[in-house]
Amino acid sequence: MITRILRGAPVAGMVALKLQTVYQRFLDALDAFAEAKMRNAVPERELRRAQRNINRCRRLMHADHSVPSMGRH
Repeated sequence: MITRILRGAPVAGMVALKLQTVYQRFLDALDAFAEAKMRNAVPERELRRAQRNINRCRRLMHADHSVPSMGRH
């Protein structure tokens, strides 16, 4: 009986290692899936509109900077 338990211990260790590997792969796949969903959560047109608005606000905030005139030398 003891010899069976001792022989079974390495097998149980290998099974535990395999389960841990499968579990880690599952978690990695779940993480990649969630990352892809978050990346594609906002449509491109909304991102472009937000970027245009940010640029417009940035120009308005820095409007007091004098722009060099092109006609004078």
